[in-house]
Amino acid sequence: MVELEGRDIVLDTENDTGVFLAPRPVSEDDRRYGRGRDLFIKNREERPDIYYLYRWTEIPGEEEKITIVTRNIAERFLEEHGLILANYPEERAGNRLSNYGYGLLEEF
Repeated sequence: MVELEGRDIVLDTENDTGVFLAPRPVSEDDRRYGRGRDLFIKNREERPDIYYLYRWTEIPGEEEKITIVTRNIAERFLEEHGLILANYPEERAGNRLSNYGYGLLEEF
């Protein structure tokens, strides 16, 4: 539970929308994936969605952590993994062209 906008909000990795889930160990002997970060969205009606990263670990003694992030940080996190946040696809084309140095969409 986190406090946001003066209210307590429950962030639940079981029920919120998982946008990106890091690979998990496939067995107890699998040591390839000891920790990872997942991206979730808490959808709220008539209020902005909440994006958050869940840092999980399989290593005893390490703490798991939830961090609320902005939509821009969520987009960057996904882009690091070669993905695009599809909530606002109409904005993606302009942003992508801007990244390549084009200033105005009217140039096309």
